[in-house]
Amino acid sequence: RMPILRGHCTVPEDLIGVTWRDWYADAEAALLDLSREVEKTVIVGLSAGGLVTLNLAIEHADLLAGVVTVAAALRFADPLVALTPILTVLVKMWPPKVSPPKYADPELAKYDNNYPYFPIKAFASLLKYAGITERRLPQVKVPILVIHSHQDTTIQPISAEIIYNRVSSAEKRIAWFEKSSHEMMRDCEREAVFNLIEEFVLQKKGASTK
Repeated sequence: RMPILRGHCTVPEDLIGVTWRDWYADAEAALLDLSREVEKTVIVGLSAGGLVTLNLAIEHADLLAGVVTVAAALRFADPLVALTPILTVLVKMWPPKVSPPKYADPELAKYDNNYPYFPIKAFASLLKYAGITERRLPQVKVPILVIHSHQDTTIQPISAEIIYNRVSSAEKRIAWFEKSSHEMMRDCEREAVFNLIEEFVLQKKGASTK
């Protein structure tokens, strides 16, 4: 099941006024709804969804068999991120100039449907959420698979190491990819990424029935 978080999959303007609290609330509602149908759940979160996933792991560990983060948006690579507090006063949308999406395989970029720009205040909220999540990492205790690419130009790869090293999970694994950019579930190694996730989910499914 894949919940659509507030402001996503429509137009960038729908993110105006939306904060990380809305994204968390939407994901939490989906998890609680699913928990009525299944005993345990494995959550998979990409990018900002990785932050939501980590916080759900803290707040609802009893409902989870494990979690997977893929290129979790903990630390951003663009140095302009440091100027976000100033930019929120000066501009409404970011970036001012639309750049083509970054994929290891340029052909796959043709199918990218991410927003080409977004409200700067929504990004500021995401940035705040990243800081909150990083401080809470020791509270994560469920089994976790951390996936990242060394070629990610959006999120610093060190983000994966921070997550892996700081969570308190007794069962944890970090998996690196060497070709994909940030959109790991769409880029050239997507099949290997999904296979790794499937392996983790099936392992957790087996563990929950013992």
